[in-house]
Amino acid sequence: MTQSWLGVDIGGTSTRLTTMSEGKWLDFHKVATASWSLQHDALAALAELILQVLEKQRVSGIMLGLPGILSRDRLQVLSLPFIQALDNQPVAEKLSARLGVPVAMDKDVNHLMLWDLLQLPALPNSAVGLYLGTGMGNSLWLNGAFYHGEHGGAGELGHIPLGDNALPCPCGNHGCAETLISGHWLSGWAAKEAPDTPIAHLFTRHHAHADLQAFTQRLAKTIATEMNILDPDTLILGGGVLAMADFPLAELRQQIQQHLRPPVTRNALKIVFSEATDRTGCRGACLAAERHFGETA
Repeated sequence: MTQSWLGVDIGGTSTRLTTMSEGKWLDFHKVATASWSLQHDALAALAELILQVLEKQRVSGIMLGLPGILSRDRLQVLSLPFIQALDNQPVAEKLSARLGVPVAMDKDVNHLMLWDLLQLPALPNSAVGLYLGTGMGNSLWLNGAFYHGEHGGAGELGHIPLGDNALPCPCGNHGCAETLISGHWLSGWAAKEAPDTPIAHLFTRHHAHADLQAFTQRLAKTIATEMNILDPDTLILGGGVLAMADFPLAELRQQIQQHLRPPVTRNALKIVFSEATDRTGCRGACLAAERHFGETA
């Protein structure tokens, strides 16, 4: 029997859905996350969005990628700073009951990371992914599997306290790294300092501005901190911010390496830039669905 899978990549800005059958990619859909997350019943609105896809393609299982903290067993949403309407709910179970299809979920960044890991010549034993978009996505692949932490909160690099920063974060804390290192921060800076520049051209026109140079330096130091703690084989860097035109990738790499502990980490760490596209997250979710439901079948 042919099995098909639906991957749903839910980001702070956009929600992307795609289906896969027998290794072939089928329909792709993209909508603004606010189009359903701001509805009175966000879960019902998300279910309706998914049903529109299922009307065209029946699937054997659905995998959600969510931008926040899930319980260690991946059954409960604990905290989604950009989509708080889903907090403290067994989202997968409720969706499955509404849709009549098995549903599972994981952090969205783990699906990006899974896709990128499978593009490597061989799976490393340990790797870290840093995907900078609306927020800071951080994925940990340790001992050949994704590491979730004791309470489901591993890989929250964007929520470490950064210097003397006191800015409020959607997570409820103050001073989180993500408030100064994210697409959200860049959008705010651009609106104030470069209102006539389309966000896509921000680095093309203003790469030499001291604020944007400081942004890259903050990012590099934060990444290097995690590398010095975990000492992984591979670091994968991606996300919409790093994919912006003329983002200083070479400078970022050099600054990360500058802060790595010599000699071993500095000399041995493999740094790979993701070639992710707009569809990578939901495609990774499809692959995760295939792996998850195949294992539990």
